[in-house]
Amino acid sequence: MTKSPRLYRILAAITVSALALSACGGSSPVASANDAFVVNGTAYSLDTFETLIDDLVSNNQLGASGSTKATKADVISVMRTLIRFEAYKKYLEDNNMKESPADRSKVEQDAAADETFSSLPQYLQDLLIDLSVAQATMSKFKAYSASELKTLYNQSPASTGVMCLSHILLKTEDDAKAVLKELAGGAKFEDVAKKKSIEPAAKESGGALQSGDEPCTDITFFQQQFDSDFMVGAVDAKAGVPTGPIKTQFGYHIILNQPYDVIKDSLARVAAEKPSVSNLAGYTATADISVNSKYGVWNGAMAAIQ
Repeated sequence: MTKSPRLYRILAAITVSALALSACGGSSPVASANDAFVVNGTAYSLDTFETLIDDLVSNNQLGASGSTKATKADVISVMRTLIRFEAYKKYLEDNNMKESPADRSKVEQDAAADETFSSLPQYLQDLLIDLSVAQATMSKFKAYSASELKTLYNQSPASTGVMCLSHILLKTEDDAKAVLKELAGGAKFEDVAKKKSIEPAAKESGGALQSGDEPCTDITFFQQQFDSDFMVGAVDAKAGVPTGPIKTQFGYHIILNQPYDVIKDSLARVAAEKPSVSNLAGYTATADISVNSKYGVWNGAMAAIQ
C-alpha cells in the first residue's frame, strides 16, 4: 500500500499547526501512568495513543515509507496535535460554538474520494476527519470584542494569545531585586530600562519587545524567539505588574506585561489578525495540560514536550 498524499497532508497540516499551541507557564507531570496526556481533566488513554501510533505507521501515514517504527519526533508531533484537538473541543464548548455540518460533509466527501481512505481502521478514519473539520472550524474563529479582550487580558495577558512585553535585563540577581524595589517605589519602567538594562537596544526601546511597529505581538513569535525560562516568567506575569527576577542564560530579567489601558489598541489589532491561531493559543494558555513522563514533560510556556 502506498501512502495517500491527501490523507498525509491532513495529518501533517494539523501537526504543523500544533506548533501554535500554548499553555500555562511551567510544567506538571501527568497524574496517571495509564494516560498519554490530560487536558483540563480530560485524559487520553496511553493504550489508545500507542495503538494510534502503531496504526499510523502500519498504514503508511507516519514515518518513512516501509518503516516499522515511528521516530520520537513523529510521536511527539502527533501527541501535540491531539493535545491541541482536545483544547479545541473545550474551546468550542466553553464558547457555545459548534462545527458546521457543511464543513464535515465536505471533508467526508474529500476523504471518500481518496482510494486508500476506506482501508484505514474506522477509528483512524474518524480521527482524520475530526482533525480536518477542526482545522476548517478554527479558520472561521472571529476576533474577540474589546470587552472580551479586556477581561481576558486583565485575568491573564497570555490568555488572549497576544503578548505586550517589556523587560529589563540585569547582570545579577541583586541588581534585579534593586530594580524591582525601584519600580515598586513608582519609577517608570521605560525610564529604568533605558538607564539600567544591559540589553543594548533598551537605551532606545525602553525595554519593549515587539515585532514591527506594534507594541503587541502574537504569542507564537515569543515562543520562537525567546528561551524557555524567559517564557515561563512572561506567561505567568500579570498585567501591569513587574515580575522577576527571571534567570536565563543572558542574566536576570524583570518582565512586564504592559497595563491594558496602555496597549489596548495594539492588542485589539494584533488579536484580530489571526484569531484562528491566537484565540486557541490564548485559551490553552490557561489550560491545565500534562503528559506522561514516558514522553517527556509538558512545557506550556513553549508549547512543547521536553
